[in-house]
Amino acid sequence: MKKQYRVILAAALVLSLAGCHTQESRIDPEGSAGQGTGTTQESGATQGGTAQADQGTDKGPDLGDGDQKDDGTIYKVGKMGDDYILPDALTHVYTQKELAGLTQEELRLARNEIYARHGRQFKSNDLNQYFSQQPWYQGTISPDRFDDSVLSPNERNNLKAIQGMETGTAVCSIPIIGKEEFPRIDGSTATLPISQAMYRMATGASRMEAESAITHEKTTQAWMSLVAGYVSPENRPELVIAYEPGDLVLEAFEEPGNEVIMKPIGRDALVFLANRSNPVHSLTRSQIVDIYSGRTTNWKEVGGKDRKIQAFQRPMESGSQNLMEKLVMKGKKMAGAPVDLIVSDMEGLLENVSAYDGTGDALGYSVYYYARNMYQKPELTFMAVDGVMPSSETIRSKSYPFVNDFYAAVRADTPKDSKAYELFEWLTGEDGQSLINGLGYVGIGDGAKELPANLLAPDEDFTAAIPLPQGHVILADGDYLLGEQGIGVFDSHMNLLQFISHVDCDQVSLFLECSRDTVLPMMDTMTGGYGHYSIGKNQWVDREQDQDDTPFYWQEEAFAEAHPQLLQKYGVTAEDVEVRFYGEYAGVFVITDQQAEHYYDPNGKFLLDYETGGKGEEELPSRYVYGIDDHMAYIEIIDYRNRDNPASVQYHIYKDGRLMKTLTDEGGNISDIEPHFYTRSIGNYLYFYNYQDEPCAKFLYGYYGSD
Repeated sequence: MKKQYRVILAAALVLSLAGCHTQESRIDPEGSAGQGTGTTQESGATQGGTAQADQGTDKGPDLGDGDQKDDGTIYKVGKMGDDYILPDALTHVYTQKELAGLTQEELRLARNEIYARHGRQFKSNDLNQYFSQQPWYQGTISPDRFDDSVLSPNERNNLKAIQGMETGTAVCSIPIIGKEEFPRIDGSTATLPISQAMYRMATGASRMEAESAITHEKTTQAWMSLVAGYVSPENRPELVIAYEPGDLVLEAFEEPGNEVIMKPIGRDALVFLANRSNPVHSLTRSQIVDIYSGRTTNWKEVGGKDRKIQAFQRPMESGSQNLMEKLVMKGKKMAGAPVDLIVSDMEGLLENVSAYDGTGDALGYSVYYYARNMYQKPELTFMAVDGVMPSSETIRSKSYPFVNDFYAAVRADTPKDSKAYELFEWLTGEDGQSLINGLGYVGIGDGAKELPANLLAPDEDFTAAIPLPQGHVILADGDYLLGEQGIGVFDSHMNLLQFISHVDCDQVSLFLECSRDTVLPMMDTMTGGYGHYSIGKNQWVDREQDQDDTPFYWQEEAFAEAHPQLLQKYGVTAEDVEVRFYGEYAGVFVITDQQAEHYYDPNGKFLLDYETGGKGEEELPSRYVYGIDDHMAYIEIIDYRNRDNPASVQYHIYKDGRLMKTLTDEGGNISDIEPHFYTRSIGNYLYFYNYQDEPCAKFLYGYYGSD
């Protein structure tokens, strides 16, 4: 294909940077680097030898908290006895070259000098004595009461740089960038960890802050957003980290004004997934082509059981589908994919490409990093191709056959002195490649510097449980939570107990808490038929031909006639009764008097009161009331005049008519409220919390898994 867009494929290394920080990283003061603060370490005032600098091409990030740039200036360091060993530690991150002349003891003093600047006292007598002789030192905070959150990003980066010198270990670093100045990044689902790690390293943000600030909209959407005309300039990504674009994107790149500069930063592979119960463990390239072109339809034809092959595909223009067509099919037409029937209010039943369901007869594909690190299911295994299993080693050596690069890209008109271009170049340098390799990808380079400790630390502590009643489970819409058509059955820790493939249930719009013995009406999305499904037995109880679609409407007059005692209670007439519908939820009835709104369900069950204080509608915030179950309901109150403030949205949760808890969108937008848990949407992720506000689980939204 003729490509008229500007593409630069470069693998040149940029000068690497020394010393790295994040908000969560912590270096123990006083003692030796990498050791705890105890008596032995604290007393160590032994004069060490000269610290050894990295003999490579490292050049530290001469970037301060503001917009300081690397202009080649060498910042001088002091020595023991000077006022400061690191006089510019607040505004400059020292390079390994600049720190090379310090002795081990001077490095120790320099490390503790950073804490001393903030008034920290020390357990070691020699440190207290040393800093008490400095005219600037005012030690007022005991070691146990010192809060290291007062340290600036530059100071944290300097701690990492010193640690690297003390231990002889080079730590990867990144230019320091403020949160407001950090460029907009978009990309593939599988490259999301790279972008979020860069943000954390550059800004000092926590993991959750990075998840909120950095989101990816999948491969094709990211590429299309980069070029002119598809997204407004203020929302357009300045840097894209994504898998190879498909034909639709390449055509867009050929249009005038849509030139981009892209270069490979790593390589991944298209991998094939099967169930562990499948006796076939390897396929040849030609066998895979025959399966997906429709020539081979039974597992016995490739050495397996006499079972039909369910060859699942990915959505058109997804990153995985682009790779499948390029690397495997190479112009050969693919057979029709299995489909699920989706109910549409406007158009009846619509066909939707089925996601890989993991059953024993299924074959699917994805990219290696996502399948290995972001979509782990115990029943899945990789299929070898031509006898070679996908792994980091076989991808790096390209002995696995379906290997392809992934890219970083900027618009061709991106200023060379911009933060976006600086990070674009950084990704192919030693530090950028160290990050990519350290996160478990296969970089194009051999960068092997250590990552900041907090990037390698486990995720949030999800040991808390959702306090479900005995014998109860949580049902979740599979497409919403896992990217697969069906219903997931989860325990109180959100561990997947079973997955009911290819079904749809109106009662599980997002989640449903129910007994394990529950039987629910469901639709078989492969056939369009209806029936009842036993959750506990994991099987259909019966099959019906049609669903009862008889509409059932509630009217204000009918409610007033059914519950005259309520009108009498509030001293109102039927004209003061209103039914309100919110989305797909059942209607609620509102009885309004002079001071309050009184909400009831269609059966006359009291939900909650909202005090209006006699104000008119134009003076009140927007209000939406939802029933949760027979005992619980909540009202969402939105002050649109102050919508940018997360606290402007409040959720008041009631149990048996009494206020139980109030939530806001601070810390992540409230997504769903259930009897024993609620969820928050944070970027591409969904967090689960119990009502003690303890995090119980985190999921990548299912939508992003279809990339």
